Amino acid sequence: MILVALDTSTRYAGVGVQNDEGVRSVRSWRSDRNHGRELMPALIESLHELSLAATDITHVAVAIGPGGFSAVRVGISASLGLAVARKLPVLGIPTHEIEIEPYRSLITARTPVYSVLPAGRGEISWMCHNVASLEKPSEQRIGVSAPAEFVDLVEPGALICGEASDLLVSMIDENRFAALPANPSTPRRDPGSILDIALKNFRDGVTTPYPQLRPIYARPPSISQPKPQK
Repeated sequence: MILVALDTSTRYAGVGVQNDEGVRSVRSWRSDRNHGRELMPALIESLHELSLAATDITHVAVAIGPGGFSAVRVGISASLGLAVARKLPVLGIPTHEIEIEPYRSLITARTPVYSVLPAGRGEISWMCHNVASLEKPSEQRIGVSAPAEFVDLVEPGALICGEASDLLVSMIDENRFAALPANPSTPRRDPGSILDIALKNFRDGVTTPYPQLRPIYARPPSISQPKPQK
């Protein structure tokens, strides 16, 4: 399996490639609304690092959000561009699932973990990961809230992880965060997490049909209504 993973769902972008020997090449960076120009060069560099070409790719995984309206579509469009012509299997992975992947072992019967992502306008998109939701995904709680509202709804013993943690640092004790980067400009999501999730799913035969590979937006896009005809 030659697996490629793409993530442009937020301001932090990432690319991961794994060859059939399990060797990986990953890149992650902060993108200032330049996902479309930066993604493919980063992918090509990662492929070249493993002496691979785009024609060697056999499987593609992509983060589908919640994310920014334009940003999240870049990764999905690129993944379809890589896959459709050669009919490669594709997997769409919600970005909250990518955020929680390194911290799943912290989830216990008494300790849920909330992943948080920026939702624009100073708000955050959040998802609660607990024992019930691990066993039954339909039990997951998800929402968009102002930081102060989010702090009020989180259980006292819950932990927090994810890109929007910075918005909560002054409101919650630091020992409640699963991880906080020392440098605010440091990318938060490891492309290796996408690779890990994708490998398990592809080996279990789980894929996403092309028509169902759709973005999840942090909030509905702001599109003005057409003016009525006179």
